[in-house]
Amino acid sequence: METKEKQMKLYNDILRKLIPFLGLAVMIVVFQVFGEGKLLTAGNMKSILNQTVYVAIMAFGAVFVYSHAGMDLSYGAVIGFSVLSAILAGRAGAPLAVILLINIASAVFWFALNGFISVYLRVSPFITSLCVMYMCRGILNTVCAKEKYSVPVYIYDYDNWTVKITVLVVAYIVCWLLFEKSSIGKANRAIGGNPLAARQAGVNVEKTRMIAYLISGITVGIGGFILMARAGSVSTSTGQGLEMNVITALVLGGVPLSGGSRAKMVGALIGSFSVILLRNGLIILGVNERVIEGIQGLVLLIIVFLTYMKNKDGVWQ
Repeated sequence: METKEKQMKLYNDILRKLIPFLGLAVMIVVFQVFGEGKLLTAGNMKSILNQTVYVAIMAFGAVFVYSHAGMDLSYGAVIGFSVLSAILAGRAGAPLAVILLINIASAVFWFALNGFISVYLRVSPFITSLCVMYMCRGILNTVCAKEKYSVPVYIYDYDNWTVKITVLVVAYIVCWLLFEKSSIGKANRAIGGNPLAARQAGVNVEKTRMIAYLISGITVGIGGFILMARAGSVSTSTGQGLEMNVITALVLGGVPLSGGSRAKMVGALIGSFSVILLRNGLIILGVNERVIEGIQGLVLLIIVFLTYMKNKDGVWQ
């Protein structure tokens, strides 16, 4: 009986790890067949990868926050603010290094604020990040109300595949090492599984959570630079909806929003590609953009619902 339970647990564990990959494969086949072969064309794949890069980089950092059962809804607004800050610095004559630093520092500031208020002042991270989202979006809307600001011309030189793939790979490797192999990632997963037990085991819960928010801020800043180079400007709509893409990417990649040991960095990568491919595939099928947002929300709801129907051993109740 015990052997049968172990086999069942092993089967469920393997299936859980394969589901994100199987889901991606199914989407590719469905959209390629019903989209009359338009999905896998060179131009369309380039478009998908262009959008995947900055979403994936942000999702890498989000894994740290959500693995300890944290939450953040400000990704889109913060990246918009960081892009605005960097472009204004560039227009004032700042060199590339300063522009990149301002991009990252702007995002880190807001995520540090999120982390401090939610971790040390014990305010709900949902409320905290929602307030930050509205503050950043309000600043962006005010500054860009009458004018769309463009990047310095030389920034366009960094909108190339060598830069994008290099940054994506380096960001993934660094985040993977931090999350999968270092004490930071292990502590975050322990807190997500059982914060009281983690504290009793000697984990500095507050410090660990704060570091997670700072890492997430850094990845948002880096993603902001990639977005800035690609978009070439900032407006009131910059970053709009990206928070939904990041959260959906985590869910599609099998990262539990409730935290714990099942969070994996590879899930953020697969999920990011999946969420962009989902939107792109629906557009190819002729689905209205507004309807796509509704479908994305429905997919997120269904997967979260199915996830919470499982018990701790991953067995259907």
